[in-house]
Amino acid sequence: MNRTKKSTSGCLWIFIFALLSLISYVFINAFISQNFWLSLGLSIAFSLTVTSRWLGSPELKKMFGNVFFIFFILMGLRFFIVFFVEVFGIESTYDGFNKEEGVELVEAWIDNDSVSVFRSNRVWEDNFGNDYQASLEVRQADFHRLKDKIEDYQPDDQSDFWGGLYDFIETNDRQSLDLVMATFEAINQSKSLDQMEFAEMVVSCVQDIPYSLVFQAECEAPERYERAIRDILTSCPDCCIGNIPYGLQNPVSFLSNLKGDCDTRTVLVYSILKHFNYDVAILNSDYYRHSIIGLNLPATGTHKTHFGKKYMTWETTAKYFRIGELPSSFDNVNYWNVVLTSK
Repeated sequence: MNRTKKSTSGCLWIFIFALLSLISYVFINAFISQNFWLSLGLSIAFSLTVTSRWLGSPELKKMFGNVFFIFFILMGLRFFIVFFVEVFGIESTYDGFNKEEGVELVEAWIDNDSVSVFRSNRVWEDNFGNDYQASLEVRQADFHRLKDKIEDYQPDDQSDFWGGLYDFIETNDRQSLDLVMATFEAINQSKSLDQMEFAEMVVSCVQDIPYSLVFQAECEAPERYERAIRDILTSCPDCCIGNIPYGLQNPVSFLSNLKGDCDTRTVLVYSILKHFNYDVAILNSDYYRHSIIGLNLPATGTHKTHFGKKYMTWETTAKYFRIGELPSSFDNVNYWNVVLTSK
């Protein structure tokens, strides 16, 4: 007796293939790849192989039809998920960072693709009472690519160690700060800011981020430190990040966790203002064990002259300091040295 061959291209085949594609895509995208197209291709290939071995292979024409059907289903799901994330603010958290600090890992629609980004929703007031709000974003892929890059730094015997290190970090991170630059440029356009107002907006944004200690060694109990550090850690035990080379976070890492001390902040501000063509400098003091920025702009107050240029000093670790203002505890310019300039 002749038996009718069982069809392998019916509803069961499509259902199993679709289910496996969805499950494998979620798994691959979450744990193996952060690239949508690579995750999609791997999930379809896996599901096609498993379903064909289990239920048999359909005709080639019908098999391609099924693949395209699932492809458009996944594309549609992706579109609606990203749409709801962007429009309604539905965000996913990332357990590696403290949600109270304002950083979350979310999916963003960038250059016609869904990209995982660390987003910090900032709301701040500058030193003249002007209100701002912005979402500062850096790609998760850039964070992982750059977080250990500082270990590749090779000091140049002919240049200042810290200036060379800051320049190395800024050069490597510069292109990956494009989303931040676009955000600040959008504020600039919408507010019609002049040169000083724009600088004030950027610096006050960084000043508004709570101060955290960044140590080359592990963070220890407050009583193990001198009084100034002990006071910080006593009032805020989480305001410390340890095991960071040179005790300095690169800008992308800083924006991924908002853990920043003085030179972590000055490198970020330096990179942003350099991008917008400011004549900006980083000033360090071994005596004060501190780092600030300097701007070659018309202003009054404390300044450091460097090769004939007058760099107005600016504190970045606390709110309400204006250009040319420094705390009395470290306002002697003789103890400050310019270690890096943008021009």
